[in-house]
Amino acid sequence: MRRYRSGFTLIEILVVVGIIVLLAAVLLVSFSGVFSKSKEAQTKATIETLKSNVESFQSRWGPPPPCSLQELGQLVGYPALTEPNQDNVGIEALVLALRSRKEQGPYLDGPLFQDDKRRVNLDLDTVLEDATLPENLDIEEGSSRDLFEIADAWGNPLVYLDIKTVRAGNFQYEVTLADGSSSRIDPTECQNALRHPVTGQYPTGYVIWSFGEDGINQYGLGDDITSWPKYE
Repeated sequence: MRRYRSGFTLIEILVVVGIIVLLAAVLLVSFSGVFSKSKEAQTKATIETLKSNVESFQSRWGPPPPCSLQELGQLVGYPALTEPNQDNVGIEALVLALRSRKEQGPYLDGPLFQDDKRRVNLDLDTVLEDATLPENLDIEEGSSRDLFEIADAWGNPLVYLDIKTVRAGNFQYEVTLADGSSSRIDPTECQNALRHPVTGQYPTGYVIWSFGEDGINQYGLGDDITSWPKYE
């Protein structure tokens, strides 16, 4: 009489488990890559939206928004604006300028500014906390006086600099990251990285960039995501 075995041997079970683990690892890597690409695409879209907003500002004021509050105040006729610290100053000045309702503003995309994942204030600072906002920076009554940043899909603030400031090379700029650490934007390194390696020219008007997935500033190189065509 022939006997039929029931169940699986230990080796067979281990083989099946090994195959399942291998497939799970492959799927995890695949989905991780897709997720990363999705965040990169989101950040590119955010930068493109800001570029469009800057163009709207320029159509009324001429130059792009300056990357300091003092220069922004001088541009719009209110020189009393001051920096509460040196953290995230460029992107904060940009957001404040684009929030203005004067000269057919605001220029900042509404859905972008209302997105709590994109609109952040990582260094917790405000502008003119106990004073009336300048008329030429007519922010909607009752709205927050926070100096907001716009963050990339990884939660880190974008960097904004106008090229006039880059060329002068006399700025101080610290970026407060989502994990609480900070990254200094060095003027000389910034100039060297932004200058085209062949033509020696800078991008036109202004630059916006994200540190990318690794959260490390490479001044538009590496995995950084930029508002200008990246240099190869």
